[in-house]
Amino acid sequence: LGDVYKRQGMVIIWIILGALLLWEIQSVWYAKHWDEELFVSLAFSRKSTVRGESCELLETIENRKLLPLPVLKVKFQVSRQLAFEDAGTESSVTDQYYRNDVFSVRPYTRHIRSLRFTCKKRGFYSINGLDVVAGDLFLTHELPKSLPVDSQLYVYPRPFRGMDFNGALRQLSGEVATKRHLQEDPFEYLGIREYTPRDTLRDVNWKATARSGELKVNQKGCTAQRSVRLVVNLEDGAILRQEDLLEASIEMAAAAAELFIGQGIRTSLETNGPDLLTKEAVCLKASCGAGHLDSIFRGLARIDLEKPAPSFEPIRERLEEMEDRESLCTIFFSADARPEFQQLLEKFRKEKREFIWFCPVNRIIRPEINAGIRPYTRLIDVEEGGRL
Repeated sequence: LGDVYKRQGMVIIWIILGALLLWEIQSVWYAKHWDEELFVSLAFSRKSTVRGESCELLETIENRKLLPLPVLKVKFQVSRQLAFEDAGTESSVTDQYYRNDVFSVRPYTRHIRSLRFTCKKRGFYSINGLDVVAGDLFLTHELPKSLPVDSQLYVYPRPFRGMDFNGALRQLSGEVATKRHLQEDPFEYLGIREYTPRDTLRDVNWKATARSGELKVNQKGCTAQRSVRLVVNLEDGAILRQEDLLEASIEMAAAAAELFIGQGIRTSLETNGPDLLTKEAVCLKASCGAGHLDSIFRGLARIDLEKPAPSFEPIRERLEEMEDRESLCTIFFSADARPEFQQLLEKFRKEKREFIWFCPVNRIIRPEINAGIRPYTRLIDVEEGGRL
């Protein structure tokens, strides 16, 4: 009986030693080889979207080796303005949104997880890196590693919609169209666009129409280079910061750009809003070519309102020095109604320069407008403007 117990004891000892040896071997092996042929990436499903719309972040993991990964954690952070639908206990939200996703990855497999979110705010968002943490076969060690990622998303401002604003903007576009004594240059080809009732049959591109199934016309340049000038003043003269009015100014400019460029009218943009990336004021020269509307929307998306906008004074001086021979109309978007700004508009009126001022207001901010420029001013209530 004693020999039996002795043999059983030796068996147990050998089992324990074997387990310890296996644990040590797999521990060393995982430490050296767990990240070989492992690819983890994050990519937005689109390059751009509009505030209030939904988008997806694609989380892809590829394990191209025989070694399995029982547990793989993927950690990253992104702006809290991207509201993920499945945000739960694995994630936390402070100034940033911190996410921790857990996977079990078999050999030679690919996992793609689609994370749906809603864009709460206009802006430019990026994910510049992620961390992965793997566990060994017995989950006794954590093996971390940082990986580079370069995923970017533009969230465009949603073009402002409101009965008063849309009516005034349509009326203005009609006036601009009638004053636009321009002839098309048949030798300057800018691209293909959708057919509008103003186009004639001779402008139709029949090959593009046949391919798309919808009427398409050739977009041509203009011999004269007159344009509409959009000016966005983001100085905030209020005692309490009114970010909703500043955002409304940006959204109104987006709506105006969409309308005029859609009509083939050259449009420029000038703001005192700092670019989130370059730190320079967002300004774009006049154009109506393919891609110009996207350029304006990208510029508006990158305006950083986290800090107060620089003084409007340099733009005011530049506008006063400009001649209006190349401008059909100057459209101002500004919640700031201080005397200095109204003096600029008064000078425009006295010089008989074509302009209009869209001034976003709410129940708190109702500025006094000088009598001389009142006919050229439209007060737009953002709380009744149909915004999301």
